[in-house]
Amino acid sequence: MSTYAKSELSLLSELFLAILLTACYGIFCFKSFQPFPWLSFIGAPIGLAIIIACWKMKSPQWTFFIVGLLLNTVIWSIVFNWSSIF
Repeated sequence: MSTYAKSELSLLSELFLAILLTACYGIFCFKSFQPFPWLSFIGAPIGLAIIIACWKMKSPQWTFFIVGLLLNTVIWSIVFNWSSIF
């Protein structure tokens, strides 16, 4: 396997992990609490993204994971609050 293929698989696995983490946390919040706690749902992934960004400040390899966390947080927040929005 070439280094290019390994780097592409690494980027895809980072994005998949971000989707999986935010979706699982969103489903947990949706099933556990009656009004969906959207502030804690938004705060936890943003906090994790800040921690990882500060921890791996000079390493650009975690950029896709951090951006994936932030984008998926916004998307899943809209999905789980759809009935409250409209």
